[in-house]
Amino acid sequence: MTRILRLALLVAAPLLTPVLRAQIISAYVTSANTHLSNVQTGSVYSGAAGYQNQFTSYWTSGIGGGVTLGILPIGPVRLGFDVRGSTKPGTTGADTAFAGLKLGLKAPLIPIKPYVQVSGGYVATRTVNVSTSSIGGNAVGGTFTNQYAAYEVLGGVDFKLIPFVDLRAVEVGFGKGYNVGGLTASGTSSMTLFTINTGLVVHF
Repeated sequence: MTRILRLALLVAAPLLTPVLRAQIISAYVTSANTHLSNVQTGSVYSGAAGYQNQFTSYWTSGIGGGVTLGILPIGPVRLGFDVRGSTKPGTTGADTAFAGLKLGLKAPLIPIKPYVQVSGGYVATRTVNVSTSSIGGNAVGGTFTNQYAAYEVLGGVDFKLIPFVDLRAVEVGFGKGYNVGGLTASGTSSMTLFTINTGLVVHF
């Protein structure tokens, strides 16, 4: 039994070595600059027309971060699994949580590492509530929240500073979110998000 196990390990070692070498964990912290469009911000009573949903677009600037686990190297190409999130506290803000696949390029002797990524997840928005009531028409005030199932496609460039630290020079993303509450009065349940970030990456 011991001989069979040793033989199996000898056969498997050359096949497993590239995979094991690829198991590099990278952690990063970035800015989180996001533009959100078509976000519902309350309902206004307009007499005979009844309640009409109101929408807004706005920027949020917070902090983000995540972890990427290397899965498999294919020559200079690197495939990884990425988990990330961001937050911007306050009445006008947003929180995000995404997971997806990242495809990067790490060419020899070149310090620039471009990548693309596709992720799916969750976006929660917060805006000032502009709702009014049928009695008096006064603003309700407070915070109006929405929750979206979302996806995002990202692309970016990392620049090697030292062997285990990269500068995330720029990262740009575009995606859509679908309100888990269903269609709104305007006939749409989707919003769009645009992100542009920068930060630092540490490899372990």
